[in-house]
Amino acid sequence: MSARTARTIRRFARAVLASVTVTAVLLAGASGPASAAAVTMALSVAYGPTGGGGMIIGSVAPNSSTVAPFPADTTPVVQFQYVGAGSTACTPTARTRTQIAVTGTATTAGVLTVDPATVKRVTSWKLVFQVPDSEYPPGDGINTTGLVLIGAQSQSKWNICVYDSDSTTASHLLATALYTLALVPTITSISPASSPAVGEETITVNGTGFTPIPAPLSASIDGAELTNIKVASNGNSFTATTGLHAPGTGLALSVTAPGGTVSSLDPDNNPGTPATLPFAYTNGITISPTTAAVDDLVTVDVTGAGFSLLSFDTSGGASPTSAQAHIFLVDGAYDPATNRGVAECVLGVVVSDTELVCDLDLSADQLNPTTSATVPGTPIVDGAYILTVVANGATNAAGLASPSIVSSGSAFVVAPY
Repeated sequence: MSARTARTIRRFARAVLASVTVTAVLLAGASGPASAAAVTMALSVAYGPTGGGGMIIGSVAPNSSTVAPFPADTTPVVQFQYVGAGSTACTPTARTRTQIAVTGTATTAGVLTVDPATVKRVTSWKLVFQVPDSEYPPGDGINTTGLVLIGAQSQSKWNICVYDSDSTTASHLLATALYTLALVPTITSISPASSPAVGEETITVNGTGFTPIPAPLSASIDGAELTNIKVASNGNSFTATTGLHAPGTGLALSVTAPGGTVSSLDPDNNPGTPATLPFAYTNGITISPTTAAVDDLVTVDVTGAGFSLLSFDTSGGASPTSAQAHIFLVDGAYDPATNRGVAECVLGVVVSDTELVCDLDLSADQLNPTTSATVPGTPIVDGAYILTVVANGATNAAGLASPSIVSSGSAFVVAPY
């Protein structure tokens, strides 16, 4: 072999070796773990009360284009980091725990690490953790009351940041979410504190913690939903319209806000204090028609609530003074002993819990308002009356009579229209 040929072979070998080395390096790099970008995490509940304590499920929808954020070989570390003018996103690595601070209503500092004992990795796409309600680690002396509002705050926003470790230099951000902290609601007054059974009463509820962001406010009275809820801009009151409910007293008005639920039977959310603000539904009705002439026989449609709970005599033979339920045409407010009405509207049928039909004979002689005995030769006269449903028609029924209230909805005019 000539010297020239040998040199050519050596140069070729070096080139091949270099190519193999580069390829090996590239392949090694390709086989190494890729650094996945943090994903947005959906929360089972994205808001809660000051003081924490609630459990949250954080999940990411599995898909082929996203690396699983919580792989089996990681123990997720969850932090709550403040959202403020200088911090609007999770930091790339875990942060040092920092005391919550506020200027006015804006959070300016605060980092809380969730106690690892309350963090559970469920799958590579889901974990469960508790909102901090105390300091971690114990004895740390930072944020001893957990995630709380301070100063004049009524709400504050926090980033939930999930890392693969608690290292402030070597950890990696896996997932993020936004959480809103809100005041625990309280009730200070309800006006008026009663409604006709037919509802449609506008009431005002005063208190704190009613701001409906990020979740809408809901409220009910003993299960009857309030509608048309309108919250004041300061979150300290709202107006609403009552719904149908059978007559009753001592009822709880319940409000569910972003910061939790409050009952008017525990209006300050403190079971240790005895004060209550009970609500009442009175026995109110609405009737149609609302007028007829003397000598007419008119069928009246009555709407209200709780009719299925009343015991009517469906045979038509009961005395007006029986202890069963009755419907009377009354000149003014019903009184079982002194003002029982001038006529009885005889029950036709109880259509439902909220509707009944009765027949009013204005051609009959009127009843004695004290005894309900017929007064011969004394016709019913023109005038404005109140149709009244009573639970007990006995003359000595007293409070058991539970008459429907005097209202414009129950007014009936006898006149020659």
